[in-house]
Amino acid sequence: MHTRDVHKVAEQYLKGLIQASKKNMERMAEAVPHSDDQVFQHFLTNSPWDDQLIVDQVADDANSLIGGKADSCLIIDETGIPKKGDKSVGVSRQWCGQLGKVENCQTGVFAVLSFKEHAVPIGYRLFLPESWIDDKERCIEAGIPREEIVFQRKHDQALQLVLQARIQGVEFAWVGADSLYGEDPSFLRALDQMHEIFMVDVHRDQHIYLEDPKPVVPTAKPGKGRKPEKLKAQTKPIRIDA
Repeated sequence: MHTRDVHKVAEQYLKGLIQASKKNMERMAEAVPHSDDQVFQHFLTNSPWDDQLIVDQVADDANSLIGGKADSCLIIDETGIPKKGDKSVGVSRQWCGQLGKVENCQTGVFAVLSFKEHAVPIGYRLFLPESWIDDKERCIEAGIPREEIVFQRKHDQALQLVLQARIQGVEFAWVGADSLYGEDPSFLRALDQMHEIFMVDVHRDQHIYLEDPKPVVPTAKPGKGRKPEKLKAQTKPIRIDA
C-alpha cells in the first residue's frame, strides 16, 4: 500500500499554477521555492490520489457558504485552454473561448455554484473530440482509461455535472447555461425530466411553436422514393425574435 503523504507537493503545485507565468513544470518549479519539476510530474502522472475526492470537498465547502439560498444557482459553461503540441489529452483545433477563435486547445465543461457575486467551480469534465475517440492508440498512450474512450457531447457532460452536484448534496434553485445548451431540445427535456428549473440563452433565429406541433411521420407516397422516417410538424414554427 502506498502511504506517502503528497499534500506538500500538492500545495507547491497549486502555488506554481498561481504564480508561474507559464504553466509547465519547469517554470512552475522556478516560481516555487524548494520545489522540483520532476517531483511535480511524478505527482500528476503516478501518485495514486483521487481528484474526485478533492472536487467533492470543494463542492461541500462551497455549498456550506453559498448553497441553499433562494437564488443559489448552478451555472454550466465551457472554456478552452490554449495548448501547444498534440500530446495533452483532448487537445485539438477547436473553438477556444479564451481566445475567441478556433485554435489548438483543450476544452472543459464546468459546473459553477453561484450566488450573487460569489462563484465556485464544483465540477468539471474534459471534452474528448471525435478525432481522439477515433484513435484508440493515441488515447491509450495518453493514459485515458479504456472505459472512458467513448464520445460524449458537451450537453451529455453538462447533464452529468448537474446530476453529480445533486448527488454531492449541493443545494441550488435553478440551472443556467448559454445558447450552446439552450439550442438543444434533448438537453432541455432531460433537465425537465430531472425536475430542474432552468434558464438558458437561445439564439434569436431559433424556431419555436406557439401551438403543439403534433409531429408525425408522413405517410409514404407510392413511387416517391424512400419511405419517410423523420417526424414532421403539423403546425408552422416562428423565429423566437418574432
